[in-house]
Amino acid sequence: MLKRVVGGIYFQNRSRSGGYPSHTNTMQSFRTELENPLVEKDIIELEKKIRLYREGKLQEDKFKSLRLARGVYGQRQLGAQMVRIKLPFGKLTTQQLLRIAAISDEYATGNLHLTTRQDIQIHYVSLDRTPELWAKLEQDDITLREACGNTVRNVTASPEAGIDPNEPFEVSPYADATFRYFLRNPICQDMGRKFKMSFSSSNSDTALSYMHDLGFIPKIKDGVRGFKVMIGGGLGEQPALAHTAFEFLAYDQVIPFIEGVLRIFDRYGERNNRNKARFKYLIAKLGLEEVLRLVNEEYKALKSHSFPVDQSIDFTPAPPLATETPDFVIEDTDKYEKWLKTNVFRQKQEGYFGIYIKVQIGDISSDTARALAPMVQGFAADELRVTQGQNLLLKFVREEALPYFFATLDALGLAEPGFNSLSDITTCPGNDTCNLGISNSTNITKVLEQVIVSEYPQLLFNTNIKIKISGCMNS
Repeated sequence: MLKRVVGGIYFQNRSRSGGYPSHTNTMQSFRTELENPLVEKDIIELEKKIRLYREGKLQEDKFKSLRLARGVYGQRQLGAQMVRIKLPFGKLTTQQLLRIAAISDEYATGNLHLTTRQDIQIHYVSLDRTPELWAKLEQDDITLREACGNTVRNVTASPEAGIDPNEPFEVSPYADATFRYFLRNPICQDMGRKFKMSFSSSNSDTALSYMHDLGFIPKIKDGVRGFKVMIGGGLGEQPALAHTAFEFLAYDQVIPFIEGVLRIFDRYGERNNRNKARFKYLIAKLGLEEVLRLVNEEYKALKSHSFPVDQSIDFTPAPPLATETPDFVIEDTDKYEKWLKTNVFRQKQEGYFGIYIKVQIGDISSDTARALAPMVQGFAADELRVTQGQNLLLKFVREEALPYFFATLDALGLAEPGFNSLSDITTCPGNDTCNLGISNSTNITKVLEQVIVSEYPQLLFNTNIKIKISGCMNS
């Protein structure tokens, strides 16, 4: 039996005879690295189930359900896995970015794919190495748990939360509390289908509450924080606009309401026909009024009818220290002026700017990610946000540093103007890697963006029309 130590974590490979190490030995090896016993249990369970599956002692459907809830998704390439890294409301530090880049180099292809749910995906991962990969990610507080499967998927939020000039208050603490409350929560581990939620920062609804199972838009009423609540939206072959459940729901009622909704969805949702198992179909079947009545009845079973979120926690990242920017040269001043108009905006914090980085088809190499880190650490807040359009947002950049950022980003191929415009096309991986893909959505996106930029440059400033390209029948 072969033994190896990777990143301080002790693993044993299967011998040629097909034997595996004992579960106890593996548990002890993880225990030396992981401080959180729940995380330790998660990773050990995945390793154990992989072993049972390889030995033919665990059925395919049961194993699939388990690995999906741990962020491991089978690709169309036989034996290859896509691993989805869950980033609550798209937030990550430069250290986390560097960790993910290193993981992609060691276990995948050296590419990081930004998703519309503000996650990061890596591809062509060996199933047997996923527990090891997960343990390394957890060293920087990054999880795979419930990134896929019939669970509460990543809770998204407006990437501008905390710096949006139009926000009544920052929604990040509420998105974070929601993520933490329902992670590993027994009520949502094996629902009929996935469940998606979002928190917008203002009435502009940049987190798209109208197309989520539950969407929250911040409001203040009589000095109390709360949310307009949207319910039952969705895309797919039969898209549905969300209904308004509440014009105002006090902030401490949000999580109890979500719990009630999830309990009803779990109990009454479709389980036989997967194509009709999303929450929007339950509302269509029972009616909004009846669903809300059932949710209200469910309150009797809740442990708590109020869940105050600690509003004293400051999610605003620290601005950079006042430092002099390095020397740089802007060779294309016309491109710089366009970039300022389309990719840069004034934050609500005086003297600071947000910078959108347009990432074509959401793919950024690990080398490029590493090159970004020192610039962000030195001259912006140590926080990046993945956007719903598969781009990145940097915060707290001083005005005098904007030319330096442009020059540096341009050298990396990341200073293309036209963020959120007609030329900023959102696409899925399509049949490059996805089992559901029936067409190549990535190459056509690259070609179409080039056509728009070269032949219709005025459309770089058009943010009223969007192009989304899907590689299958699901939107």
